[in-house]
Amino acid sequence: MSANVTTFPCWGVELSSPVEDVLELAAKFVEARPDECWVLLGEHAAVSDRQLWTAWIVLGSNHRNGTMRSNGLDGEFIRLLAGTHQVKVGFQRAGIAQGDNACWLVHLPKWAEETGEAPPQAYPDLDQVELADTANRLMNVLKGNLRTHRPHPSENTIERLCLDTTADDWVSIERASLAHLALADL
Repeated sequence: MSANVTTFPCWGVELSSPVEDVLELAAKFVEARPDECWVLLGEHAAVSDRQLWTAWIVLGSNHRNGTMRSNGLDGEFIRLLAGTHQVKVGFQRAGIAQGDNACWLVHLPKWAEETGEAPPQAYPDLDQVELADTANRLMNVLKGNLRTHRPHPSENTIERLCLDTTADDWVSIERASLAHLALADL
């Protein structure tokens, strides 16, 4: 990770057991979260902080321009990470799946009220204590424990996100995920 990229508000979660029923877990999560700015991703979907910030910026642009393909911010974010026009395919590629034993809990920061754009500073100011408290509460709902690492490619990132790369090094996978994201709306 480059020194000029700040950490995206996300938490790796080790689940107490593999996911048996995706819809049940998703329903519990949606019911417990404070709003649609809290998103649940598959472990493989969060490649880097840079990738997550890029998806957030594109999400803000789509929201401001009225070009979102999903009815919600969470679905649009997942769709963008999956690099697809289709929301359903986005959840299949970037969401959690049966058998997964880890996931990412992500918070989408708000944009400036007046314009819907990202704030003028590089990254938004966030209440880290409040976010951590909410993340801990949601981890309890998911019956999971905090993982201490930052986003990075997992062993099945290329396959599950359908990235166009054969290289398996971190830099190549991050580049492919950024290109994938950029092509989601073309």
